Amino acid sequence: MVALEVQGIDLFKIANRSISGWVPSFKMGSAAAPAKLPFCSQLEERLLLWLEYHPLVVNYARGDIDAQFATKYRLPIPQHAPFTIGYTFEDQSHHYLPDAVGMLSNGRPFIAEAGMEDDKRGDRNLAKAEAARRLARLQEGVFWIGTERTLTKRRSFNLVFLHARRKTFPAFADIATILASVWPWGEVASVEEVASRLSHQFPADLVEAAIWKVVADAAAQGHLLLDLEQFTLSRSLPLALLHPSAPVLVPSPLPDTLEPPPDIQPMAGVSRVPVAIVPGPTFDASRLTEPQQEQFHRNLRAVEQVLAGAKQTQVAKDAGISRPTLSRLVKRTKLLGSIACVPYGSYTRKTTMHLAFQECIRRLYLLPTRLTMTAIREHTEMQQVATRLTSETGKPVKLPSYAQVRKEVQCLSVEPALVAMREGAKSVPRERESAESFALSIPAPALLTQVDEHTMDLYVVTPSGETVASRVHAAVLICVKTAAILGAILALGPLKEEDYMRLVKVSLERKDHLVGITGCEHSWPCFGKPAIIFHDRGKIFTSERARQVLVDRLGIITEQAPPYAPSAKGTVENLFRWMTERFEKRLSNSSYGVHDAEAAAQAGGMTLEALERCFYQAIVDDYQQAFNDLRRQRPSVLWELAVAQSGVPQYLGSPDDLKLLLMKAQNRKTPHHGYRVQSGNRLSFQGRWYVCPGLLSRLRGREFDLYYDRRDVGVLYIFVEGEYVGEAYCPGLMGGRVSEGEARALRKHDEEQARIAREQGLSVRARIQNEAGTARRSLRAEIRQVEQARQWDRQRGDIHPAIVSEHLATIEAEKLAPPKLAPARPDAEPDRPVRILPVRRM
Repeated sequence: MVALEVQGIDLFKIANRSISGWVPSFKMGSAAAPAKLPFCSQLEERLLLWLEYHPLVVNYARGDIDAQFATKYRLPIPQHAPFTIGYTFEDQSHHYLPDAVGMLSNGRPFIAEAGMEDDKRGDRNLAKAEAARRLARLQEGVFWIGTERTLTKRRSFNLVFLHARRKTFPAFADIATILASVWPWGEVASVEEVASRLSHQFPADLVEAAIWKVVADAAAQGHLLLDLEQFTLSRSLPLALLHPSAPVLVPSPLPDTLEPPPDIQPMAGVSRVPVAIVPGPTFDASRLTEPQQEQFHRNLRAVEQVLAGAKQTQVAKDAGISRPTLSRLVKRTKLLGSIACVPYGSYTRKTTMHLAFQECIRRLYLLPTRLTMTAIREHTEMQQVATRLTSETGKPVKLPSYAQVRKEVQCLSVEPALVAMREGAKSVPRERESAESFALSIPAPALLTQVDEHTMDLYVVTPSGETVASRVHAAVLICVKTAAILGAILALGPLKEEDYMRLVKVSLERKDHLVGITGCEHSWPCFGKPAIIFHDRGKIFTSERARQVLVDRLGIITEQAPPYAPSAKGTVENLFRWMTERFEKRLSNSSYGVHDAEAAAQAGGMTLEALERCFYQAIVDDYQQAFNDLRRQRPSVLWELAVAQSGVPQYLGSPDDLKLLLMKAQNRKTPHHGYRVQSGNRLSFQGRWYVCPGLLSRLRGREFDLYYDRRDVGVLYIFVEGEYVGEAYCPGLMGGRVSEGEARALRKHDEEQARIAREQGLSVRARIQNEAGTARRSLRAEIRQVEQARQWDRQRGDIHPAIVSEHLATIEAEKLAPPKLAPARPDAEPDRPVRILPVRRM
């Protein structure tokens, strides 16, 4: 019955089914490092949590994985993996892989299966269940089947609530020791009351986290005195913990067979509900106009009186309706219900168009070219259909009129499936399946969160005016219960895994500093560790690093949305609609709907810092304070009320460990080695120098790792052997937050300006060089001239006779003798005599 190996199991699928999420298991791992288990549906997730908190289950694992899959994801595997069960269906042998297998405390094995009840009632699944049941009996074990009726939503929410609070933290051991003395075994008290007893010894958040962890551990051991099927956990709910030596409380076991569907027979008895006089479905008349409402109520009163036994003639006379009309209304009301009393409400006229024309119009309507009504009427296929019908009937058949085509197209445009096919949608929109709101049924804040990314056509420039990006990418983590935003980030390029980790880091931390630097008017109290993160199939959400950080390190359950179903993430998609209408379109640097995008960038480009300030102000001061119609309150108020009632799990580890969620720098020059200090006490990173004299001097000669925030590359976080030791700063980027994209744009701009300056200096240097060469040539010519004059002077005696030389010397002496001027005497005027002052000689 058990085979050792099954070929063909995909690393990204389980038994040919896509992985939908991961659950951290503290039972298969530890409180500090839980193991992770995959699931393919929400019912499988509920089954894994049910096994996690079943006190008699010692260990469990997936039964449909092999050693290759387990090695890839580092998963626990059962003894015989994959656990293959043979069964016969339609006289053919098949193999079946159960969802979960494991061992009970009494040493007996168990096989567990989960799925929808309607699906499990299929013939093939019944054969699988019978084979698994037979194998469990042969091994003296048990077989469980979990469906939506046995794995209830309330119990699942309670288990998720406890599971998110089982992660250990440094101060837990000290608080748990004192907690045993202030909360004795068997005492009934609420978490809020017990926390007040220790509020003077430890911080309130640590005390509450320790109490919930103790409660969660007691529930896993079967010592929590509470029915999780009937009550919803909260801070004010009375709880009691049993002594560790007390007998365990076992939850109601899952059945090994599907119970027969309930056969409800009508029971005779006296009913207190008044029987409706008008048969059939009712009609809401509030959407009608006032004249139509008056006529509808008049017709309905008349029909009710006739059905109650009044005479038709008298009722028609009193209501002002002709007797044949009233008789027709009574007959149609018995057949159709109250809608028959609506004026022209149930009247439909059958079309005279041939069925072949209707099929042709439907086919042309669904073409990807999206033909207009005129194009459909004048299409050649319509003419071919008319020709074919004429030849078949022997009578001339005319084409449908434009009015007939328009009426048929209007009927087709009402059907959602056809509209989705015409618009090229990848899936048909699903109709509402329940009258209850799923968001309002979630019992606690941050129990279920949704994350997604969004693109906005916004131009970002540097402070000097250079364009950095024409499109901004945003990511948001939102609480489904309260519609409050736990975290939001902006990025200039396509989002990476590090941006997702930065979003998780923002969601875990308090945001008082962020609110202060962005200038928000209101506070942003939404922070905490989500219990479940619901995401789509984006690469950044399904990556190996995201799984390691969220599931392995933080103990968060991850769930994956079905493909091409944005309605599954309705809360975050609604937020993105608000973001487009209320934020993106109202900014000056938006190119939404603008044909000349460059003109829009030049007109209203914003820096990333200014855009981020407006972004956070829009979230905190606008969205968080807006009234939510579904939840009938503001998201910020809803969050505070929900936290006061149920609390929210917090990240209680070291704040320095959150820096490990940032992007790790890779040394491009030596990829297999870390970074080292250069030039004494400086560090080179991405073409810039970083300094921290005291720290970098001590790290000289040692290798270390660098982590940085893509939003602020002016700071580098230094880790030595996995421990945070300090930070290094870039002097060129001080004075503000500069993102990686902005730093790259600034560096590119500086290089371009340096190139332009070099090109401008080429002509100057050439001119200087030419002038230097000219001066050098002039100097050489002058030297030659002086030397030639000296040579002539040396040869002058040989050339000229003595009398000529004497004459030339006389001329030269006269030429060199300065002229003598007469002494200066002032001209005296008769009326103004000049008085010569005596000169005092020293």
